[in-house]
Amino acid sequence: MRNFRPLVLGLVLVSSAGVSWGHNVTITVENISKAGELHIGIYDSKEAFEQDRGEQGGPAPGIVDGLIITATPGKVSHDFDLPAGTYAIGVFHDVNGNNSLDTNFLGIPKEQYGFGNDAIGRFGPPSFNDAAITVSKDATHTVILR
Repeated sequence: MRNFRPLVLGLVLVSSAGVSWGHNVTITVENISKAGELHIGIYDSKEAFEQDRGEQGGPAPGIVDGLIITATPGKVSHDFDLPAGTYAIGVFHDVNGNNSLDTNFLGIPKEQYGFGNDAIGRFGPPSFNDAAITVSKDATHTVILR
């Protein structure tokens, strides 16, 4: 009986290794002009996405996944494991490391930003629907920074 326990534990560990409960979504961010921090947010909340102006990077209600990484000029890709659903993607490039998207006195961004579907907003960020992706299988999405 005592030899049976390690066998069962081993089978449980092997069978659960590599189990993914979602879909692999690769997000590639292109046109990074300078070194800095790249903030990638994946939102499942329309309200959270449409109210976020990049005042502060990092976790927040309505952001189901995300990443803050050091980026160099060019492009970067990262894989996210997401359950099926609809998500908006928002990215900003924090060049000076102050954890926010800097804007001028009119509110126009002075640092790079981008959205899912290469969406563009008028007088602000695009709508959740314009920046949204539907996850139902493994996929790759590209965000081009402006």
